[in-house]
Amino acid sequence: MSDTQEQAQGVRAALVRGRTAVDTFTTKWLSQGNVTWSEETATDLLLMAVHQELSYVSFTRYEESRVGADWLWWFVDSASHEAFGLLVQAKNLKKKGQRWHIDYNYNNGNQLGSLIRASDLLQVPAVYALYCGDAVYRRDLWCDQAHGGVVCTHHPRAGVSVLPSMLAAYLNGLYPNDLAAASLHAAVPLEDLPTWKEQPWFHAGVVRDDAVRDLLTRSQQGARLVARRLLKILTDYRARQFAVTTDHLQSRLDLDDAVFTGGLPEDRGHYLRPHFPHVLRGLRRSLPPYVREALETRRLPEGPEFRDLAGMAVACV
Repeated sequence: MSDTQEQAQGVRAALVRGRTAVDTFTTKWLSQGNVTWSEETATDLLLMAVHQELSYVSFTRYEESRVGADWLWWFVDSASHEAFGLLVQAKNLKKKGQRWHIDYNYNNGNQLGSLIRASDLLQVPAVYALYCGDAVYRRDLWCDQAHGGVVCTHHPRAGVSVLPSMLAAYLNGLYPNDLAAASLHAAVPLEDLPTWKEQPWFHAGVVRDDAVRDLLTRSQQGARLVARRLLKILTDYRARQFAVTTDHLQSRLDLDDAVFTGGLPEDRGHYLRPHFPHVLRGLRRSLPPYVREALETRRLPEGPEFRDLAGMAVACV
């Protein structure tokens, strides 16, 4: 096993601790008669549990209207020093009577719009961290799609999962009555992001750039692996969308430190943004200086793009 693989396994073990801490908290909280739990508290417990392998800094408390908050996460490749950033907002899986729900429409949908716009300013993809409780909590939530093993909604690692926000918006319109199950089926457990042993074949027919095609068709690790995993989720669902294909249009990223600056398909299907540029803009040649400065000074960076951040976190993979 290479040093990079060992580093990724260490981060994964830490994320397992974090997910376990969140599961323990949600289980105890519900056992005391509460209906749901605080997303902010769950995030605090997650970060405290992974502290040895992941550096983080929490900024001043965010406004109450910004439920779930925004955290900027960076995965840094310990070998190449490339970094992949993503803007994360927490969402709870809630049960009301016999109905399961994840509230992507909070504040009349303005929260989702704000998350996407904030990710545009920061030039990283936007994702939801789904806090789903433990497997016992989810035992009545059933997914009717095909599974090779354990049903996704009952999966023991699904307690803290990651879902691209653009896909959440798409599922929100497609599955209004089965949104919770559809979300868990599409999401990936947080602890699985830095490790992906069996990377499936990736249809790269829409990609003209050789470097981007290499990212998709060859086995990856580190920051590129995390980026590929998120992109795979979006491309899989894009293939199911009946929309006009515009993959002949190629875009360029206006970012000096972007790993891939050109040859990115502008096809968007029914997503809010073209998904290739949205995800791959987060893959940088190195960790942005403002992240290191924030971790050292424990202060929010200057600039309007940072004003709503609840904190930053960095993991070496």
